[in-house]
Amino acid sequence: MKQMVKYFLSAIFVLSSIGSVTASELYPRISGNVIFRLGYDGVYEAQNPLIESNDSFGIMIASPELNFANGFSLNSEIRFETVSPPLEDRFFEGEGLFVRKLFANYDINDRLSVQVGKFTPSFALASFEIIGMYGNNYNKEIELIDRIGLGTEYMFDAGSSGQHKFNASAFFDDTSFLSDSLGSSRGMNSLEDGGASNTESLSSFTLSVEGSKIVPLPGLTYKIGFVHQAKGLDGVSDENGLALAAKRSYQINSDQSLTWVAEVAPIWSFEGTGDDIVYSSAGLIHKSGNWTSVLSGTYRRRDLASGEVFDDYSIQTSLEYDFGDGLSLGLAHEFLRDENIRSQRIGMRLSRKIELGG
Repeated sequence: MKQMVKYFLSAIFVLSSIGSVTASELYPRISGNVIFRLGYDGVYEAQNPLIESNDSFGIMIASPELNFANGFSLNSEIRFETVSPPLEDRFFEGEGLFVRKLFANYDINDRLSVQVGKFTPSFALASFEIIGMYGNNYNKEIELIDRIGLGTEYMFDAGSSGQHKFNASAFFDDTSFLSDSLGSSRGMNSLEDGGASNTESLSSFTLSVEGSKIVPLPGLTYKIGFVHQAKGLDGVSDENGLALAAKRSYQINSDQSLTWVAEVAPIWSFEGTGDDIVYSSAGLIHKSGNWTSVLSGTYRRRDLASGEVFDDYSIQTSLEYDFGDGLSLGLAHEFLRDENIRSQRIGMRLSRKIELGG
């Protein structure tokens, strides 16, 4: 394990050197970033002592983009992280390397673009906007990760009514070798596994509209999304979901800002089952100089087909300090109830973000 930590820290040093090279104006050229994290999570005071654990781990999120002069680009997101929850105390174990995104993007003009490959179709907002270590602990479950398909994005300006973005995607769950991971295997997905959108056909889709820069409502961003996921082999019925979200930022003074985020997302026949589930998320993000503090929570109610109800929640408080040059340290605490079992969690993240291409 000491050797793994040594290699991890060596990779940070090497990529720091790469990131310092100034990008050329010639095409093709590389952009994007790489994020390295050293982290710790400790679960304690759990109603079920079996879920208590201490977990130390490393994370790498590399998002390189290869850009060409004609508006064409190749985009990716490569991750090295733990691929399963800890079942006991763990020290840099259970980590795998896998590809979350790998797709081509073509900007037809300043307003219209198309994507094809493995990507995350646009649906909800809160899991991307509520920051902090545990800000997306539950609402990330409705992120449409590991999907293969095609999408389009259209931007339009409505003057004082704001700038708006329309997204449409058709997709299916990844069953290729890219659904597995190197190192600790998360298991390659297959049609026999079932689940929502696991059809190997473009029978699932999302539609969303997002807007900002609305003159009467400065600092406001809204998003409305709809998702339809066709049932897999074991499915009871197709999944349908709606996401209604808003975010608004206020500049308190030259050094401070406050942002609130709110979202409600009801999902019917979640993952193709007979269960209905509702995610309700809210967050407050305060920035003051190099400090960022977050108070957020997600309530997750799941009405099971059996008649049982799970009333779950995640409440996060976090504090992060930015040292500059992409280096930051964050601490967080979480009150958690998962399938009606309560616990608490504390965490730490030391992060370094390296820009690629200068």
